[in-house]
Amino acid sequence: MKPIIEAQASAWPGIGCIVVSVFCLSMSDALVKYISDDVGIWQLYVLRALLASPLLGLVLGRRGVVRLGWALRRRWVLVRTGLLMAMWLAFYAALPTLTLSMAAVALYTSPLFIALFASWWAGERLSAGGWWGIALGFAGVVLILRPGTTHFEPTVLLPLLAAVCYALACVVTRVHCRDEAPLVLSGAMNLGFLCLGAAGCLWMLLQGQLPVGGATPSFLTAPWRSLPADTWWLLAGLAVLFVLASSTVAKAYQAAPAALIGVFDYAYLIFAAVWSWWLFDATPDMPTVLGMVCVGIAGGIVWRCAPGGLRPAGITASREPISRSPTFGQGQG
Repeated sequence: MKPIIEAQASAWPGIGCIVVSVFCLSMSDALVKYISDDVGIWQLYVLRALLASPLLGLVLGRRGVVRLGWALRRRWVLVRTGLLMAMWLAFYAALPTLTLSMAAVALYTSPLFIALFASWWAGERLSAGGWWGIALGFAGVVLILRPGTTHFEPTVLLPLLAAVCYALACVVTRVHCRDEAPLVLSGAMNLGFLCLGAAGCLWMLLQGQLPVGGATPSFLTAPWRSLPADTWWLLAGLAVLFVLASSTVAKAYQAAPAALIGVFDYAYLIFAAVWSWWLFDATPDMPTVLGMVCVGIAGGIVWRCAPGGLRPAGITASREPISRSPTFGQGQG
């Protein structure tokens, strides 16, 4: 019994980190939606990355910045960053032709892919109870988002591709980036967003085409433009949230089995419902509340199954190694 208790206790830091991460990420996405009429996605990527860079430099410190430079030469750090860039690019590319609910349901199949890839690649075996927990969590997602009866669109493959990219990035973090400081991985991701945003802005500049009929540019096609003063303050808040979210999600997948953390990633939908109610006056209905309950129960099921089913093959729960990532500065998480 003691090894099981110790294994469960060792997972708590990872669970706490993923909950903090999805809290920050959901708030960030709500703020992006809030300012989406004022700034395009490419300009947002560039400005958020530029505003986040001084904060990252401060918390990393001199040694951390040097470590970031060395990390950018490592193949798996670049692979992880590239997968996350591909995830966001694929997801946003699908939004003009898919409803948000359809795209989000496809994206939140990622815990299923995480469990599959973690079992195959990382040797983290998932018990039958764990799979039932993941299925219940996915059912909760469907209850929350309730996709309509829209006819199948080929572009639904794009958010599915985003889910696969995210799952692969999570497993890469668990298997190949466990010794990297979470803030170093956050810095690499920030540089990736800066490059992606700059490339998008350059593409829009070279295209030089406005929407037909003088319509307002969409979030994906808006050119660079001047911003209201209030938007700059929100962008600064987004930069802080980005650093917190990206560093804590890296720490979460370093500290606990990927399949377990993937289920608690569903907590994003609960926080998103709260922000929607607060910022956009969208009160959750009974199916949404029921879906939240399913998500919570699913997390509990997988957590209970984790000691016997999610540890790597051939390693007892009491001997499972715990990663000790190097830290730089304060607020490591």
